[in-house]
Amino acid sequence: MSSRRRLEPEEEARRLTEEGRVKRYVFTPSGRVVWVVVGRKRDYVVMPEVNYCTCDDYFFRVIRGHKPSCYHLVAVKEAITEGNYIAVDEEDYWFWYLIDEWLDWG
Repeated sequence: MSSRRRLEPEEEARRLTEEGRVKRYVFTPSGRVVWVVVGRKRDYVVMPEVNYCTCDDYFFRVIRGHKPSCYHLVAVKEAITEGNYIAVDEEDYWFWYLIDEWLDWG
């Protein structure tokens, strides 16, 4: 049994931003923006403008109304407000390769 205390969503979100695990990808020349949070198990795509995340917690708890948000979404919104995220510029050429990796479409 683990003695690690489970963090509250706001604490977990703060930890993600402090550890530099929130990334904003901007693809050129299209200007597409993709927010990614490096999670414990994999990377998650977060769409703050529509309150969406690709994590299991979002699917099983947020969509079903058991909780208001996942901590990945909270982390991205906090990172945007504070300007505390890793900015990554990529060519459009890489967009579908990265989306495929992030969404694990295989």
